[in-house]
Amino acid sequence: MGRDFDLSRNTSLRTLETTAISITEALGAVASQFLKAVLSTVTSPLPLDFVVNYYAWDVGWHRNPSARLTRGGREEQVFAHRARFKAFSEMYTVREFRLVFCADVCGSEAEAMPLLERIVEAERTNGGFDYLSREPSVIIRTNFADIQVHPKYQRSVAFCVL
Repeated sequence: MGRDFDLSRNTSLRTLETTAISITEALGAVASQFLKAVLSTVTSPLPLDFVVNYYAWDVGWHRNPSARLTRGGREEQVFAHRARFKAFSEMYTVREFRLVFCADVCGSEAEAMPLLERIVEAERTNGGFDYLSREPSVIIRTNFADIQVHPKYQRSVAFCVL
């Protein structure tokens, strides 16, 4: 691991972010080892949030209903989620963090939020987050500040204007 990923000099680090797609079934073990190495360099005494950005397609949502995942595609996606959840639990052995799932979407893609919530809830129900000291959070971030957000999600929206 190069100097670029040594975070020991940052004494006030509060958040690390990555994308769900970067932790896939094929690369889950490699990503886990890399992220464990990065986490091992964190020396900040502050609580750490580990944010995983999920794009609409990471949860099987697509604007065009005919392009949404088939049963086979859903099964592949379940395996990808399992690999990610396994990587998170392995990372947690290196350093405690709060796991934050972020639906990073554009406008109408906000419909992906309930899909992400169901994925997280299914893992929670199966005991997949029992190792965490705090329940994981699910938030939504959009890159359009003027969109209409369903009232249920208004408190958890983080706007990121491009």
